[in-house]
Amino acid sequence: MKVMQQLIQHKGGLSFKIPSGWELKQTFFKEHEIVDRSPKDMMTDAMARPIGAPSLQEILDPKTSVAVVIDDKTRPTPVADLLPVLLETIESQGIPQSQIDIIIGNGTHLPMNDREIIARVGSEVNSKYRISNHDARSSDLVVMGEVEGYGPVAFNSLVAGSDIKITLGSISPHIHNGFGGGPKNIMPGICDFDTIRRHHLSNYLHPGSRIGITKGNPFLQNTIEISKLARVNFSIQCLYDCRGRIFDVLAGDLFAVHDAGIKRETEMLGIPVESKSDITIASSFPYDEGLQIMKVFLPAAMVTKPGGRIFVVTEITEPLPDFFLQSVRKVWGTNMDEARAGIIQKLRAHEPIIEGAGIDFSGALVLIFSVSLQFKLTLVGNEVLREAAYLMGYDYAPDLNTALEEENKNHRQRASVNVIPAGGYIFPIIREPFYLFGDVQ
Repeated sequence: MKVMQQLIQHKGGLSFKIPSGWELKQTFFKEHEIVDRSPKDMMTDAMARPIGAPSLQEILDPKTSVAVVIDDKTRPTPVADLLPVLLETIESQGIPQSQIDIIIGNGTHLPMNDREIIARVGSEVNSKYRISNHDARSSDLVVMGEVEGYGPVAFNSLVAGSDIKITLGSISPHIHNGFGGGPKNIMPGICDFDTIRRHHLSNYLHPGSRIGITKGNPFLQNTIEISKLARVNFSIQCLYDCRGRIFDVLAGDLFAVHDAGIKRETEMLGIPVESKSDITIASSFPYDEGLQIMKVFLPAAMVTKPGGRIFVVTEITEPLPDFFLQSVRKVWGTNMDEARAGIIQKLRAHEPIIEGAGIDFSGALVLIFSVSLQFKLTLVGNEVLREAAYLMGYDYAPDLNTALEEENKNHRQRASVNVIPAGGYIFPIIREPFYLFGDVQ
């Protein structure tokens, strides 16, 4: 008898059948009731009861200059819905629009264009306020202190020069930082390129730098120490359930909010792993563009036996960037052992895998290569994935049910199966450390 399961996608649920002879071990999902409040109402309530900080009304006055840092299009925060509420609160204290700057904290991501900015903040906000992309390589970044191992750390000049600094973002599982949002809106959001480079590349390999982990996570701890230098006054963060719905919003002190959010999200999204499986099937939801889908590879790998098969279903419709595909060709070369050694050597020297690319580019390459060494992976979805899959050492399939039947027929008549319906939100809690390259760190 075939077992019917379902993955979550933007266009709705995707039903699939687990072949006869395969045993479903675990479905990583927690259903949560729909909250009968809008994100705007949640935000208003949160701002009225700030955690570990005075209210915004108490720290603002008509002479105050304000910098609002928002996250970019790669994050789920409903900025266009929430930002007007925040701006209205700021202006209610007699602060004119001329004293307010909105900065997109995109770290080393590509800057957002005019169309993307309008979609992100809304046309009315776009027409009334100064909005700018952070440039991690800008010559006018301002040093705001030093951190051991990093030296002087510089931040966006508009943020550094403002009296009051506010962040608006989302706390959700992050493949290396444990959880995103909070301090990550600052580092890497509005930080200098050299600090971001050293931070990311020096911490990727550490087994503590993994999704859902906070204790002993150097990636997270360094993020916190660096972000403290920016002296943020107030933070607003959204929390999500397994379906990507906002179930609460927290506001107040940047670090107190992050700590509280991590506890709530661990209860909501963290699931202990009963056993690793021969086969893991995961949706890349909510990620449906570019390199973001790679973030699902890690939680899928963490619940799969070495040498097992991972099926990742994605809704990508645009080809991956040519520069990325060329980079994969360059890194892989012809010898996998040499490629592995070269990647590890570069990371230990805090050097990007590909010069001139964003730091997240290097992270994606590390993850892709790590998974290709330890597992068999099939990308399932639009035809645009075919070439990319093969270049990364993976397989490609246009249809999940067909791919499962072929795996069953040609390779595995018996297999244990784990299912992750929404790979971008759920995170597995495992007993043992997970190394990207064996026991190398």
